Amino acid sequence: MFVSPAFADSTNDGADIKADIRFLYVQPGQTLHNIVRRLYPGQEARWPQLRRDIVRLNPSSFVNGNESGMKAGVRLTLPAREVPRIALKRVGDVVAAVGQVAAVGPDKVSRKLKSGEGVYVGDKLITGEDGFLRLAMIDNAKLDLRCFSIMVIEEYAIQNTDRRSILKLLQGSLRKVTGEIGKLADDVYELQTPVASVGVRGTEYALRVFQSKGCGGTIDTDDDGLFLQVIKGLVDVKNEAATTVVAKGNQLYIPLPDAAPVKKDIDPRVLEPAQSEADDDDGVSWWWYVLGVALIAVAL
Repeated sequence: MFVSPAFADSTNDGADIKADIRFLYVQPGQTLHNIVRRLYPGQEARWPQLRRDIVRLNPSSFVNGNESGMKAGVRLTLPAREVPRIALKRVGDVVAAVGQVAAVGPDKVSRKLKSGEGVYVGDKLITGEDGFLRLAMIDNAKLDLRCFSIMVIEEYAIQNTDRRSILKLLQGSLRKVTGEIGKLADDVYELQTPVASVGVRGTEYALRVFQSKGCGGTIDTDDDGLFLQVIKGLVDVKNEAATTVVAKGNQLYIPLPDAAPVKKDIDPRVLEPAQSEADDDDGVSWWWYVLGVALIAVAL
């Protein structure tokens, strides 16, 4: 970016100076202190380091490397704009992790999840073919994320005036016991999927979507629509076609986002594994598969 000399004039009030300016032409009479003060207002604690950084980036523009010996008429390269780190909000803990499970944070950095580690708002959770993840959330909700799953924690808050849980299951299987969020009338609870959104009122349910291949003890299906079983309480299911209330003991199937939900008997093996994930062999490596899924998930 080219910066005109007028922007750096010592008589300028600095209103047009922005911290993302990358180059600046020095005029006679200017000092480095004056330039830093105008470019980075309100950041007094950083000024000494910024002056040192500018001298380091422009060694030929200062006599003997002295910040008070800045030459007139030179073009200064300024430090890159400092981007503040995202304040991560921890909203749950990993209770159990089997097989290959990972999280991709808002910064697009992937990390392998282990028992005792935290999960945060903005995390994209990924499980492989042998993967299983059990979470304990801040509102005492319990969530099992099974194989071939990708889920994003969009929002999670339990303050007195802001109780909300918004999760996005892009694909996969989960079983969830809801916690405190969802018990009060003003609570916001939503599980979003590509086929439909699920809202609850103090319940336990199992769901599978966009996953025709069975894994972890479940069976294959003829399609990758949404399969839902309500174990306790009530569930509201909404898509482009309709809104349906599903009660305890009932099951529901939706083939497409614009297709009406259908209450039907679903083979229990579609939603529940024939074996416990906790009994799986953690030594089996599916890391290359998960890495491929993680790369796709980052791009979603």
